[in-house]
Amino acid sequence: MTAAEATSALLLGLAGAGHCMGMCGGLALGFRVPENRRWSFPVAYHGGRLLGYASIGGFIGSVTLLLPITDWTLYLRIIAALLLIAVGLHTLKLWYGITALERFGGGVWRAIHPMLNAFLPPRHWGHAMAMGALWGFMPCGLVYSALAWSTATATGPFDGALLMALFGMGTLPAMLGTTLAGQQANKIMRHGVFRNLMGITLISMGAWSLWLANPFTGHDITSTQHSPHQKLMPHSSDATDHPPRPSPQTSTPDQPANTVHDDA
Repeated sequence: MTAAEATSALLLGLAGAGHCMGMCGGLALGFRVPENRRWSFPVAYHGGRLLGYASIGGFIGSVTLLLPITDWTLYLRIIAALLLIAVGLHTLKLWYGITALERFGGGVWRAIHPMLNAFLPPRHWGHAMAMGALWGFMPCGLVYSALAWSTATATGPFDGALLMALFGMGTLPAMLGTTLAGQQANKIMRHGVFRNLMGITLISMGAWSLWLANPFTGHDITSTQHSPHQKLMPHSSDATDHPPRPSPQTSTPDQPANTVHDDA
């Protein structure tokens, strides 16, 4: 994983603030706690959410070691870019097609949701962290885009976990800020100007990713990525097609070197 990829994961979370507030703002507000636990519980909630993202990313990264993911890298990047554009359109309230995908992921959430009852009401920070980890499995088009991009980028479980954790860290200003500041932060994040800016940013990031993934633009990302199991072999076609020729000045057993004789 390069520094550029790590930065992209962080920016993806930051740019998705508008979508996060639209989908999970109410939940973030619901995680507010009494003043005597003003910091510990919210930090535990969102720390658990990052842990949930990282666990999913680590699992996906492990799968990349077993399957020929490199053959699908280009398609995964295109899917991630299209999902970013769809999330941006949803943020701008121009198209709501991404909700169909989120409803599809709702089946997993319905299976996990009853587990929350074991931690309600949260009595200590461990309960809060467990609730946050389960929150990470909520259906979200932005998370699906990050997962598709992480799958195309990660070369193992550590990379996958770190990329998704960085994505989660990018969402902290919006989500943790809402939990701590309440309606004031929620009002700012839902403001039309802020929402439009975030939507345009997501669409721009998706369009740029599509441009980079297009092999006809000269930026084909699949040509520089290799599987962890793939060995880089030197290109030896020139060596086999054109064997080295002996130098004209070099003597061989069949052709003795030229010598100069004196007639004297």
